[in-house]
Amino acid sequence: MSRAGLAAERTALAWRRTAVAAMLTGALFLNHAVSSGWRPALIAPIVAAVAMAALAVMGYLRNRDLHKGRYGFGGRSVAAATAVVVIVAVIAAVIQFTAPLPETLGG
Repeated sequence: MSRAGLAAERTALAWRRTAVAAMLTGALFLNHAVSSGWRPALIAPIVAAVAMAALAVMGYLRNRDLHKGRYGFGGRSVAAATAVVVIVAVIAAVIQFTAPLPETLGG
């Protein structure tokens, strides 16, 4: 395999890892939304989970395109992935700083 082919393979694997990590992060946000008794802001973790699902789909599609030899449009994918990560980071910060503190056991 040529060096260009190896680079494309590494990039495809990186997009696959990004997709898996996004799915897991989305599952954690959904878990927070379901298990939290904090109902007024239930929308924030759900929006973050949907954004992570979109990133997972995008990562899968980019991985598939690279495996098929379609190398174009990488800049758009990177820009969109960056935007999703920034949005989810802001949502996570909002959740962290606005969620009520958990009640302690026994005291």
